[in-house]
Amino acid sequence: MFPEIIITSVISIIVLLFRKKKIDAKKINIDIRGYQILIIAAVMEIIAEFLYKNFSDSNLLRVLSLNWIIYFAIFIVTLLNIKKPYMKLFLIGTILNFIAIASNDFKMPVLVSDILANTEAKKLYLQTGQDLIHSLLTEDTKFKFLCDIITLPPPYPFSKTISIGDILLFFGVFSFWQNEASHH
Repeated sequence: MFPEIIITSVISIIVLLFRKKKIDAKKINIDIRGYQILIIAAVMEIIAEFLYKNFSDSNLLRVLSLNWIIYFAIFIVTLLNIKKPYMKLFLIGTILNFIAIASNDFKMPVLVSDILANTEAKKLYLQTGQDLIHSLLTEDTKFKFLCDIITLPPPYPFSKTISIGDILLFFGVFSFWQNEASHH
C-alpha cells in the first residue's frame, strides 16, 4: 500500500499545481495529534512482517498474529484529529477494512484475479498461511464486498488487489495534501 500512498500524494500535489495553488513547503505546518502512535504502530507492523517471514516456525506466530492492533492506533489518531476533513475518510476506510479483517480470522481476504501474473502461486501462498496479513478469499469469506476485491491490473506498475476501505484511505491521503498544502 506504500507505493499507492506515494502515487496518491504525487497526484494530489500535481492537482494543487494545476489549480494554481501556491505550495510553500516552508510554511506547511502539519499538526496531527498522536502521530507518534502511528509511527510506533508502523514500526511494529514492519518488524512483525519481517519476523513472520523469517521465523515462521517459532512461537512468535501467536504474538505476530496480533498485527491487526495497528488499526487501534489508526482509530485513536483519527479520533484525536476528527475535525480535519481527511481524517473522516481515514476513519471510515479503517473501519471498513477492520470489519473485513475482524470477520475473517483477523486477516484481509484477497481475491486473486486471473488478470494478475502468477495467480496460482499467489493463491497457494495465501492458502497456506504464509502471509501474516492476508488470506485467500473463499466462499466462506464474510463481508466479501469489504475485502480486497478491486484489482489494479497492469499496466499499473504495482499490480494488486485493494478494498473499498483502501480507496477511502487513498482519498484521505489525497484530501490531506489538498487541505494541508493549500491552506497555508
